[in-house]
Amino acid sequence: MKELYILAICFSFSALMAQETQVVSTGQGYNFQDYINLASGTDHQVGNTSWDIAFSVADGEAGIFINESVSSSPTALPIQAYATFSDDFGHFPDSSFFLDYALWNRETSWSYGALNEYREPGEQNDYGWGMYNENTLEVDGIYVYAIQLRDGSFLKLQIQSLSNGVYTFRYADFDGSNEVTKTIDKANHAGDVLAYYSFETGATVEVEPAGGFDLLYCRYIALLEAGDDSVAYPVTGILSAEGIEVAQADHVDPETVEFEPYRDSLSLHPEIIGHDWKMFDLGNFVWVLTPDLAFFLKTRDNHIWKIVLTEFGGSGNGNTTFEKTDLGILSAVHDPISPLAKFTVFPNPSVGEVNIAYSLKNPTLGEVRVQLIDSNGRFIQQKETVISEGLNVSTIDGSGLPSGSYYIRIVAGNQSHTAPLQIVQ
Repeated sequence: MKELYILAICFSFSALMAQETQVVSTGQGYNFQDYINLASGTDHQVGNTSWDIAFSVADGEAGIFINESVSSSPTALPIQAYATFSDDFGHFPDSSFFLDYALWNRETSWSYGALNEYREPGEQNDYGWGMYNENTLEVDGIYVYAIQLRDGSFLKLQIQSLSNGVYTFRYADFDGSNEVTKTIDKANHAGDVLAYYSFETGATVEVEPAGGFDLLYCRYIALLEAGDDSVAYPVTGILSAEGIEVAQADHVDPETVEFEPYRDSLSLHPEIIGHDWKMFDLGNFVWVLTPDLAFFLKTRDNHIWKIVLTEFGGSGNGNTTFEKTDLGILSAVHDPISPLAKFTVFPNPSVGEVNIAYSLKNPTLGEVRVQLIDSNGRFIQQKETVISEGLNVSTIDGSGLPSGSYYIRIVAGNQSHTAPLQIVQ
């Protein structure tokens, strides 16, 4: 029987599949980061300098990111991290050595940031900044990092541990003076992707909007090809949030292109939209957008959107305009995108513990993430596990959560599958 995809459209007083225009902005001179919600048509700006480092808060994750966003001012500096390859916090870092080992966020996932670089390939217990101890169930910090602040000064930073969902870290001047030790508890940031920290204020910062976000419009560092080498360069682009899948449609008519041919290209990679949908025409000194390009987005609740970028204002106003078309809720008689051979959520509805039984079509994918997501797309819980052959069972504790609609999501590699869950208390 032919595999079918069904787009279930919820009717309202508005026209079906209506195209809307949304304008988002990083402000004049790219001074802000803008968090975008497609369904509500809203965006949420925060200043580039409001935070410096950020910590993954989902269960099973230990990603640590630096704030690469920087304005277009020629004197503005991003936060920069360097590997010293030393585990001695009392050591004075040697700039003649560590400046050769700059670290950047790779924009490949929301699980690994700049401080997760230099981890051992294939070693699942290695998080770069520390090693997971299977006996204590903690990540033990190892390395000291040199951090260059926006004023050009340096401090040294060591993530000491991640234990029971609590990060402990310390930082000081290179000579050891002004040492500060801080903790960040993941539980205090439930529903967020990251917990954000400012060295200037010595405290966490509320950055993400209430209700979550689908896209982040910001400046970040990209490694651009330059002959046989690559150059770290600040770019202005759009990153998809954790759990958002994106497919790029090239050389198409953006008005008429349909989702169906691109359904198998959906990817969780955050930089599918990225920065290269535009280029600067030096001859005419204007920004030019790629005219035959469209993107399809699948949100955490299986909503499909078509996005066509139409205007970019550059540093003059920091505005980007895009046309968005709501294509409806995607459900499948048979889901060829799903990595799963079997997937059962029980009991459903649930009053407490939820069991998720599954097996993969391709067991070589190995590691999977099991996520609990609320109706606003916010991550409530996440577990990472390495599957075995045959049927696997994971459990998530839903006790204490408000009654309502939730989603269970299985992520394996760049593939995923989402199923509804009702919690009744």
